[in-house]
Amino acid sequence: MQSLHFIRDEMLVHVPVCTHADPRRVLVVGGCDGIRAELAKYAIFESILHIDADGARESLAELEGRRFDVAIVADERFGSNRDFWIALTKLLDPKGLVSAPMSHLILEPERAKEELETLGAVYRIVMPYRYEREGDLRCDYLVLASRFYHPTADINLQRADLTDNFAYYNSDIAVAAFATPTFLSRQYLGLIKR
Repeated sequence: MQSLHFIRDEMLVHVPVCTHADPRRVLVVGGCDGIRAELAKYAIFESILHIDADGARESLAELEGRRFDVAIVADERFGSNRDFWIALTKLLDPKGLVSAPMSHLILEPERAKEELETLGAVYRIVMPYRYEREGDLRCDYLVLASRFYHPTADINLQRADLTDNFAYYNSDIAVAAFATPTFLSRQYLGLIKR
């Protein structure tokens, strides 16, 4: 069976890039060649800066004064690290947004709640979204956090559907990924911020 790791990379990159109206400056924390390949599908960026997840907090401090439209956090270790999220948010434009991995809403509810609370203290919109993960093909979760853009209301359909070489992502997938079953909406009431 072919590797399906590309699904995670596509969802981490294209959901925020196709939500922001004019994403020009991108910050990537951690990640792999797959993230770079997904970002290379766009000709709209003025700058893309990659920093290593090891020492990310220090690297963010060194970037003081720079502004980014989109931040892609491709490492799981920052879920409820409030200091990390505050430092990252200071680098985002007021309309900037971020995507990141998060704990599984069903299988890891306590960790997921802690992560959503942490992000909710910084962002007005905090919405988990699903993707099929490699291995056992279960769904896993990412999160989009924003102070301005809404991932289903503000999706750029032209960018989402007319950019070449997506293998998984499209505008239908992007909107459907944010669908939350009723029992989870109740369980995370006030933490999922739409």
